[in-house]
Amino acid sequence: MNNFNFTQDNCKEETTSTWLISVLQFGSKLEVFKPFENFKLNMKKVKYSVSQKLITTMMSIIIGCETTKDINEKLAVEKLALNMFNMDAAPDQSQINELIRRFDSESINQLQDIHHNLFMNHSNSINSCTKVVVDCDQTGLIANGKSFELAEKGYFSKKKNQRGYQLSVAFTGEHSETVAMFLDSGNTHCTDHYDDLLNAIISKYKEQLYNGNLILRTDSGYGSTDNIEKLISIPNLKFVTKGYSPKTASNIAKNIDYSEYIQADESAWVYELPETNGVRYILVQTLSKKGNLKYSLLVTNISVNDMNAVEIFHFYNKRQTIEAFFKMAKNVYHIKNLRTSKFYGIYGFLWLVFITHNLVSWFKSTVLYGTKLENIGVRVLVKTIGNIRGFVTRSSNGITINIPPITRLTKLIVDALCAPKYIQITFDI
Repeated sequence: MNNFNFTQDNCKEETTSTWLISVLQFGSKLEVFKPFENFKLNMKKVKYSVSQKLITTMMSIIIGCETTKDINEKLAVEKLALNMFNMDAAPDQSQINELIRRFDSESINQLQDIHHNLFMNHSNSINSCTKVVVDCDQTGLIANGKSFELAEKGYFSKKKNQRGYQLSVAFTGEHSETVAMFLDSGNTHCTDHYDDLLNAIISKYKEQLYNGNLILRTDSGYGSTDNIEKLISIPNLKFVTKGYSPKTASNIAKNIDYSEYIQADESAWVYELPETNGVRYILVQTLSKKGNLKYSLLVTNISVNDMNAVEIFHFYNKRQTIEAFFKMAKNVYHIKNLRTSKFYGIYGFLWLVFITHNLVSWFKSTVLYGTKLENIGVRVLVKTIGNIRGFVTRSSNGITINIPPITRLTKLIVDALCAPKYIQITFDI
């Protein structure tokens, strides 16, 4: 019979999340975390500074913590990541909860400025040589507890009689970058912050607007006559929006013979009305799964020479990228799990998510560029590659992370990380 010796020595062997440490290393190179050093918050430093707690919160987002409670388990073992920011251990959930609860209106302004400045310095869409398309939309965050500040009843997709908040977002899908956002009570209409959203977009894309390379794409919530007039009044801005009222589209359709439509896909047909002062109106007839015909109206000032009616139809439908972002943010970054009942705490955490997401997008477009992981979704990066662990070796010559190529994904991420010369930590297979 074999004799077994048990020891605790190997338990002390340090490991790290390959995904977390590589994103943090990349972010440090870009100085993404530097602005947090000057963050002002009415909170005394006991063991951790405010900036360390903010960065810890960003780490929790990168690694996919569902709640602040997960920080205790998921970040406790990330010694290398914590050491990068002069921490020997992670602040526990109570300290992060207190940080988030302390956020106020000034905190929101600071986070908004940090997001804006980082965006201006590192955004791929700003440096794009082609047209930039920005989508605007709103999504609901349910908060039914009585203690949630400013939570009100409102419209929540496929959910009735719910209370919560409305999150208005500007997002560029091609580059997967968050452009701007505003949080409001659940009974707030998306147009209530439309002017602010437009100003935030234009402030970032002044050059694109000047050159006529900025296109705004919005759903019917923003498609009122007043809002369309507002878009028309902005020089050089191109836009495509769905008309606010489906009844208007249905009434127009009564006078159009079926034979006059052009088929756009298997269950949709389009008909273009006469242009009015440079604005085009495209009637869309859609056959539902139940066999009913539905009508909507697309309004745009994009020239027919650039896109015909069928192309406008397909171009508008590409706004599904912002809907995919909402779904991902709720299920991967877990924004649907509100970290606090304080309104500004919820708002501030969302800004940290938006800042973190852009960091992840820049990591993908830089470190993973040209690799088989370049177009992989954030869900796979966080939930699958996020579980790949490397063994840490510290020496006088630096830090080496050895990643055994156990799976195909492991091999792919190692190949991507070993290629860039600016990565200071050495990754070995």
